[in-house]
Amino acid sequence: MVVGDAILDHYMWGDVQRISPEAPVPVVQVHRETSGFGGAANVAKNLRALGTTPLLLCLCGVDAEGKHLRDMLKDADCVSEGVVSSPTRPTTVKTRVMAKHQQIVRTDKEVCDDLSVGERRKLLRLFEKWLPQVGGVIISDYGKGMISPPFVEQIIERCKDAKVFVAIDPKERHFQFYRGVDVITPNLAETHAALGLPFRQCSDEEVRELGWKLLYSLDLSHLLITLSERGMALFEKNGRKFSHLPTVARAVYDVTGAGDTVISAFTAAVCGKASPLEAAFIANHAAGLTVAELGTSSVAAQKLVKACLGQMD
Repeated sequence: MVVGDAILDHYMWGDVQRISPEAPVPVVQVHRETSGFGGAANVAKNLRALGTTPLLLCLCGVDAEGKHLRDMLKDADCVSEGVVSSPTRPTTVKTRVMAKHQQIVRTDKEVCDDLSVGERRKLLRLFEKWLPQVGGVIISDYGKGMISPPFVEQIIERCKDAKVFVAIDPKERHFQFYRGVDVITPNLAETHAALGLPFRQCSDEEVRELGWKLLYSLDLSHLLITLSERGMALFEKNGRKFSHLPTVARAVYDVTGAGDTVISAFTAAVCGKASPLEAAFIANHAAGLTVAELGTSSVAAQKLVKACLGQMD
């Protein structure tokens, strides 16, 4: 089950041939528009591509974008019954204006207030209904209000009681609420923020020190830090094991949604009885494939198997 902030990614594609006479900004002649999954919806899409059956629990608005999101989920063969309509907030939409492959500007349509009591109760009822059916729960926190403190605490408590694996793609302001989960997957900047430190580039030894400090401060079973072009670092409390996995990306065109791919592949692998190190190996290869695509993308299981076996052309 994926619980979190679902986002509709909207792209406007065009060319720039002149500067506006009204202001010193480029005029983009739009040729086409496309939509894709973002946030928790992209996690669900990734899980579906890997061959699992994801149950997505999220909020959308009572608007055309919310209907479009539901239609897209159905087209992607993802369960959409957990997309709950809210009369108090719009569907979160990120619109990117692209000239060729260059992003000119991004606009965000969103309300980031915490859930209302009524919304939280409705979502929690669905969560409790679905929990016995799942092998793992991914909390996709994009800071859009879905993962409010009381709600995430209730989810984690119920998962612990049911002994269900919990993975969190974190947001900086909520780290204190992730205590005791199975794994979180921050990047290096988020790792610094979680520890109250200013971000800076670190040596490998400093990454290890930061990772162990964060793992023990939040009482995590595992910690997977994504390190961009340096790959990722896995910390395992049991046996105090550390593993560095160098990047396998052949080309990097766009890192949008790479974190969604990492947590999807890692959790799916663990729920499929892979060891944490095996799951990190699989997630690392999945990330290497997705950053070679423009925009958010998912990795098909067959393509990922070939990549892990070193059979890609």
